[in-house]
Amino acid sequence: MEKRWSLEKLFPAIDSDEFKNTRKEFSAKLESLSGWEPAEDKSNQEIAEEFIENMQEFYRLMTLLMAYLQLKVSVDARNQQALKLIDELEKEAVKITAPRVKFMLWLKEIISDEKTVSGFVAGSDLLEEHQFVLEELLEESQYLLSENEEVLVAEMKRTGSSAWTKLQQKLTSTLMVDIELDGEEQELPLSVVRNLYFKADPEVRKTAYEAELAAYDKIDESVAAALNGIKGEVLTVTEKRGFDEPLDETLVNSRMDKETLDAMLEAMKNNLSAFHDFYNAKAKVLGHDRGLPFYDIFAPLGEVEMEFSYEEAKDFIIDNIREFSDEMADLYEEAFNNNWIDAEPRDGKRGGAFCYNINPIEESRILSNFTGSFSDMTTLAHELGHAYHGYCLSGESILNTDYPMPLAETASIFSETIVTNAALKEADQDEQFVILENSISGAGQVIVDIYSRFLFESRLFEARKNASLSVDDLKELMVEAQKDAYGDSLDHDYLHPSMWINKSHYYSAGNNYYNFPYAFGLLFGLGVYALYLKDEDDFLDKYNELLRATGQKKALDVAEMVGIDLHDPEFWEGSLEVIKQDIDRFLELAEDQY
Repeated sequence: MEKRWSLEKLFPAIDSDEFKNTRKEFSAKLESLSGWEPAEDKSNQEIAEEFIENMQEFYRLMTLLMAYLQLKVSVDARNQQALKLIDELEKEAVKITAPRVKFMLWLKEIISDEKTVSGFVAGSDLLEEHQFVLEELLEESQYLLSENEEVLVAEMKRTGSSAWTKLQQKLTSTLMVDIELDGEEQELPLSVVRNLYFKADPEVRKTAYEAELAAYDKIDESVAAALNGIKGEVLTVTEKRGFDEPLDETLVNSRMDKETLDAMLEAMKNNLSAFHDFYNAKAKVLGHDRGLPFYDIFAPLGEVEMEFSYEEAKDFIIDNIREFSDEMADLYEEAFNNNWIDAEPRDGKRGGAFCYNINPIEESRILSNFTGSFSDMTTLAHELGHAYHGYCLSGESILNTDYPMPLAETASIFSETIVTNAALKEADQDEQFVILENSISGAGQVIVDIYSRFLFESRLFEARKNASLSVDDLKELMVEAQKDAYGDSLDHDYLHPSMWINKSHYYSAGNNYYNFPYAFGLLFGLGVYALYLKDEDDFLDKYNELLRATGQKKALDVAEMVGIDLHDPEFWEGSLEVIKQDIDRFLELAEDQY
């Protein structure tokens, strides 16, 4: 089966007439918008309708071009032609800033006269469809700088934070790690070496850890400069906009309120000890008496090797998803059969996994680094869940498909949970032990490690207010955060002080605190799954409706659609209790392994 994606549905090639023509259309649309002013001979509704239509076309063209180029670069970090075109498009797209700011300021003035957005849009099908978009633009207008300042910020970001982001991506994607395996000196891509943490041989895991840390010496100063540059810019811009701190802007962009975040973080903190018990038990099984070395966090346990070929992973996922929904299973099958997935790790390809939903072609593309582990299989199920989310938004206006990060994990967690629970049902006791370890390890990354990342980024921003941080400063912050989150369940002699280098989430000036949304997604997804178990027959329609609403409602309102109160600590505790029950079962099984 083909393990590389096809991008021909987007464009045949960068040099193709189709790409060039779309590029020209994009430039023409920007040019027509660049001098936007509210027309004096049109009604306010007509002005808003025309602007919405223009923005729909702008984002359609931008999505087609950028999706193609970014997907190209994600599997080939050395693709200079694609990198150059991304840079050109980003520079050109800055032109949208001025008309967008003018429209927001105009809208703010109009709504003050019309009293409410709902009153303004009444009677216009197009505006009623985009009421939430207009409400968000109105909210964003509270934090606007002047038109000239907004244009300047957009232009400076392109050569500031965006350039730093690309540097980090290129350095980590192309970093070759010197490592000795089976007595042979090798040079392997970073993503391949990091995958060795999942290997059964403890010496291989430790060797990979030591080689990874040593390899970072080649790039740590450059990546530290990138991180300082990005965070410094964020602090400056958010302060100028009137936010007390970057977290406040992230909450607005996440469509979350502070009460929701605080309730979730408090529940996570209160339940860290359950995960500590898990890590300490795993350490004992592996023969460690001072907690778990970082390189063994992902170590497989048990005598059963749950390995999957790519074909077996496909069949397992689709067969079990079909128990929930034929519609979902059919989409997953299409993804495998029609080359939506780039599965194999290789030099120049970025690590990890992601799903890119491409609204204009009503398809998705999924990147993974599949090597056959149970975790790799569930990761595919996770990313396919994102693709189903995109599928549920097919037919929606592209302006209504931009859902916030916390809600972005709902469908993926739901999908992964279905597949993991199906595997548990089929498993004997030895296999249950393996599956539970994989599942809890994944949850630990999203609860414990994400908590450490939240602490690290909060402290990084606080320290960056005063001065740039050195490599040693960043390592110290990372170690402190890991100790606070993992407690004594990790061996403090074997932490990962350089984890800030390879986590791309720290390097997006537009997505600060790209960590807590994962915890939200896991716990919200588990809560939604619990509702499914209570009402399996009538749940699918509610589920699809919930996913469609994620682009047009705040998180609190989306949750209320299925009777969940995000301000209620008991909801978050209830979702964590699901994981704790798995931990309790794991601890029982682990006693036989000591």
